[in-house]
Amino acid sequence: LPISAARLWAHGSQVAEDLYVQALLLMPGAAEATVGTKGAGSELKVGGHSDKGRPSPSEAEEKAAALKQAKAENEIEIDAQQKESAKRYAAVKQEVEAQQSEDEVLLPVEDPDEVRKQMPLVDKTGPAMRCGEAITSESTLTTRNIELHAKAIFQQAYGTQFAWKYVITFKNHGQETVQMLTRHWVFVDALGRLSNEVKGPGARGVTPVLPPGGEWVYESGTSLETPHGSMHGSFQFEVLKLAPGSPSSRSFSARVARLALAQDDRPQRVPCIDDAAAELLPLTAVSSTERVILGGQADFTQKKADRYYFSYDIQINNARDTDVEVVGHLWEVVDSKGKRHVVAEGDGVGGVYKSRSRQLAAGDAFRTQGKIFSPTAEANARGTYRVLIRGPNGLETEIEAGTDYMGLSTKKEVTHVPNFVADPNFR
Repeated sequence: LPISAARLWAHGSQVAEDLYVQALLLMPGAAEATVGTKGAGSELKVGGHSDKGRPSPSEAEEKAAALKQAKAENEIEIDAQQKESAKRYAAVKQEVEAQQSEDEVLLPVEDPDEVRKQMPLVDKTGPAMRCGEAITSESTLTTRNIELHAKAIFQQAYGTQFAWKYVITFKNHGQETVQMLTRHWVFVDALGRLSNEVKGPGARGVTPVLPPGGEWVYESGTSLETPHGSMHGSFQFEVLKLAPGSPSSRSFSARVARLALAQDDRPQRVPCIDDAAAELLPLTAVSSTERVILGGQADFTQKKADRYYFSYDIQINNARDTDVEVVGHLWEVVDSKGKRHVVAEGDGVGGVYKSRSRQLAAGDAFRTQGKIFSPTAEANARGTYRVLIRGPNGLETEIEAGTDYMGLSTKKEVTHVPNFVADPNFR
């Protein structure tokens, strides 16, 4: 049976989030998400015009409700958020295409992770990082009229782990219609060491569309082995409808300013992470090809004979307005000597799906798991999937959509590995 966006939310998409959600789901009112669009779960009051032709208060309330949906309380409502985003994307696309002149050429949409990498270097003493300062458990930063507000709330300590939930609020103060496609998080412990890095499609299985005035909220969590730390990150957006006078680029990345992971409201001094890790590959990756988004990671499981085995967990999102079908797969590993190995290849999705293909309706998503191996304890890996895109009039186009390269390591404490693909010995 299809796995809905809500089930992706319930299961999580990365190890750190998985552990948190499993505990959080036991708490009342936890793990809620809010989308600033009209859809399931919102009740609108119907009103008429006043005698003078001006909108009555009930109409104003209806308009506001269309941008601020009630909090999703269950799987059905969360799944409805993604379905609403798919409908809005299709509607905006149709509107833009109808207004586009024949000789007008739109700039291409860039890969979300490449957009993130192209962000200007951050000022470490500026509002995004505030290195050297005591920081609070809240932050707000606006990029291209998209305000991102983050708040971390301590939950509990269990064993050697300290857990927080964080709530992220998106507000579109501009005149453009945008869609968030991918996320990137960096979690740092009290000593300034990288604890975890997460990349993935959307958030909680949703790729929200934000019209002017739109809002969306989601909640997730993380844990550290120190009693406090910090987090920062970014979200990658596609501009679906440009506003007059706005930048012509159709892709941008918006930062989430650094905030403290603390046990109370007192500001904390947490060292900023060392930049050296930026030159290495994290153990996670995300990429988008023609709005088919793949992201995930792979964890070490065992060594058998002269091979190191890893279990991958990949999420595939169809952010298009038409159905797609995953019909083939190929996994390649580049070992620490720069040698390339094809470790899995064939028809269908592979992994737990074996040779079965997987259809995805517009806006739908699913996860797949499987095993790959490397002859060395550290390596790089990439999954590439053959995807059929079904267009109008029954036309089909086949594309290759991949995860980009992610790091592999047998050591639990390792968070990044060298980029062996860039090594001159790679072949």
